[in-house]
Amino acid sequence: MRDNAATASTNATTAAATKAAPGVAAAPTAPAAPAENTGIAWPYVLTSILLGLTQGLGMNLVNSNLPGIQGSLGATSAEASWLVAAYFATNIPATLLLAKIRYQFGLRWFADVTIGMYFILGLTHLLTNHLGSAIAIRAALGLASAPISSLTMLFMLQALPQAKALFAAIVAFGILQMGSPLSRIISEDLLINDQWQGLTYLTIALALLSLAAINIVRLRPMPTMQAFTRGDGMGFGLYAIGMALLIIVLAQASSHWWTATPWIGVCLATAFVCFGLYVYHEWNRPYPLIDLHWLTSPFMLRFIGAMFLFRTLQAQQTVGAVSFMNSLGFYNDQMHGLFMVIGAGTVFGFLLALAAIPSKRYSFFGEIALVVVFIVALMDGHATVLTRPDDLYVSQFLLAMAGSMFMAMALLQGFMHVVAGGMKHLISFIAVLTGGTSLASLFGQSMLSTYVQDRTRVHYAHLADGLSLSDPLVMQRLKQLQATPSMLSPDHATASQQAAASLTQQVTQQSVVMAYNDLSHAMAVLAAIGFFLFLAVKWYGWHRSAVSTSPATSPRAV
Repeated sequence: MRDNAATASTNATTAAATKAAPGVAAAPTAPAAPAENTGIAWPYVLTSILLGLTQGLGMNLVNSNLPGIQGSLGATSAEASWLVAAYFATNIPATLLLAKIRYQFGLRWFADVTIGMYFILGLTHLLTNHLGSAIAIRAALGLASAPISSLTMLFMLQALPQAKALFAAIVAFGILQMGSPLSRIISEDLLINDQWQGLTYLTIALALLSLAAINIVRLRPMPTMQAFTRGDGMGFGLYAIGMALLIIVLAQASSHWWTATPWIGVCLATAFVCFGLYVYHEWNRPYPLIDLHWLTSPFMLRFIGAMFLFRTLQAQQTVGAVSFMNSLGFYNDQMHGLFMVIGAGTVFGFLLALAAIPSKRYSFFGEIALVVVFIVALMDGHATVLTRPDDLYVSQFLLAMAGSMFMAMALLQGFMHVVAGGMKHLISFIAVLTGGTSLASLFGQSMLSTYVQDRTRVHYAHLADGLSLSDPLVMQRLKQLQATPSMLSPDHATASQQAAASLTQQVTQQSVVMAYNDLSHAMAVLAAIGFFLFLAVKWYGWHRSAVSTSPATSPRAV
């Protein structure tokens, strides 16, 4: 039995989907439309929640705990970042295949195969303690997770009546977003008890539960058809190679530095060449992997641009707040309160979106979210070495809320755009939404990490230039730092070296604090620019609408 979207409950919708793929003459006749669900189908709700948590935790458990994992694997931070690259290098390219896989095989079939492969590799990984096997299982998990985001959405869509489709889409997407804060709260106990294997145990268990759930609670049947055509292999190969190389660059550049490592430049150039060849190959094909004309339509370009803008702004939650606290010596087990606040802000933002659906007053959520981000950036732009996690509760709650509001607004407008087009791009839209969100987050974190490192070097050089042994304030500080070592050791030279090292450490820490303050100020500027761009786009839309409906341009006036 093949699966189908809950919204494809009419023969007209199925016909539109059939038209979107080749081989329509051989396609089976669509089954009769089932009776519309008038209540909440709780088995589908629970399955959607399970799938969403599986996807969110599978992606974030490792990403949120790289320092602990690299220690247990005996890897450097640069080597451990390959775990992040491996996941996204298979996950994001695989989303390109989801539309055709759904038509020809069904997403459940794809999930059965990929989760089974992941389970086998996971068991193998538990028997080793090697970075290479860890990278392999992350790549397998990325591939297995590719259909889970779409299945999370489809199960929730089928769980609620068709009239509540917008509610279902928001709830499903909100569940997917909870994986990041939740992974930081629960992972510490897993690492303490079982080291990195504890994270693998949990992801394997969730994958098996998801595999059982999608085979017990099944989506509505969908007729299959021949969807893959000649040329799909070359198109996917070009796209997959280009995307994998781009992801490797984004994951590794901040560790190796962009201009100091030649192979990063080679990978980036090769990625753009592959993308260019992919567009040339796919642009005029009758049945492309994804409709590039639809993807490059004005609405989708605005959608993708807005998503990259806000994911870059929201990356200050990871690169700014969390990494800043890490630099001051606070780690996940000491920041549970902060992550719980972030989770609460995420939920609250989606609740605001749900409350706005009946009145359709969510069109300005983007502008409101950008104003909130601007305020948050100003709040966090005055941090010191004495800043603690509880000092960030209010700002990070607001930032998480703004992120949820913005993504909910984008999802609602995108979903309405897909509905207006006859639902034939539903799976493609979900793939763009989930894959694009991941790529935008990775892009934002890479850019912000690079900015922080650059500003740290600038501030350190400036502060170090001001340190001179001829400066009485510097000598006074060295004597203060030398007092404690002198009490513990009679060796004056050793005490002097320890004092100098302590002063250097304090200068480095102060440089980091100043760099994160610069990041907050830069995000405030970016949020302000985004706000005025949003207003300009809206004003242009209103102006065009007014001109097109004015009497002077009507046929009667002509």
